[in-house]
Amino acid sequence: MGLRKAMGILVFSTQAVIGYDYFIQTRDANLSWGDLSATDYGTIVQERFARARAREATRLADGGGTSVWGEAASYGKRLFSGGEQVAEAPGAEEAPPPVCIRRGNVADC
Repeated sequence: MGLRKAMGILVFSTQAVIGYDYFIQTRDANLSWGDLSATDYGTIVQERFARARAREATRLADGGGTSVWGEAASYGKRLFSGGEQVAEAPGAEEAPPPVCIRRGNVADC
């Protein structure tokens, strides 16, 4: 039941965001509601993504550092690779003590 509600909220929210963006694009194009076709709206969205990618590429080419996604990925790499967050064990070069397993009256070390 909870999953159905969550999916319903997700679908409704996505439709609301797309509808509002469609409204903004039709208003900017000086059209009335419904005059902008789905193909034209798709083209506008693709052009916006292309402009954002080009802006990001020029920023990286100018030496602006890493991208936002690259920086976010580096946090995950450090977290999961045991980077800065994990302390080293003291005396790591020493051999660990043997593990003894007791089976009945016999201990295997």
